[in-house]
Amino acid sequence: MSRRLVVTPRALRDLKQIGDYIAADSPRAAARFVSALRADLDKLAAFPFMAQAVGNHPRFRRLPHGAYVVFYEVTDDAVLVRSIVHSATLR
Repeated sequence: MSRRLVVTPRALRDLKQIGDYIAADSPRAAARFVSALRADLDKLAAFPFMAQAVGNHPRFRRLPHGAYVVFYEVTDDAVLVRSIVHSATLR
């Protein structure tokens, strides 16, 4: 059973900022990155538990995508994409 995919305003801002940052060097690379990331997000609706749980909280997950990490929450009927951050900020 697929869940509804909800990308929060914060995650949308994150995605735009990432795309803008990459586009400063290469608009084509930015378009490819954003497209591939959106494809990964779409997979979460069908396979919400495909990524690693965050700590001991099985509802909260982290999906690596290149140098970035997508943080999301799984509910009974939805996958809520909370934020997208550069992995260097997690250390």
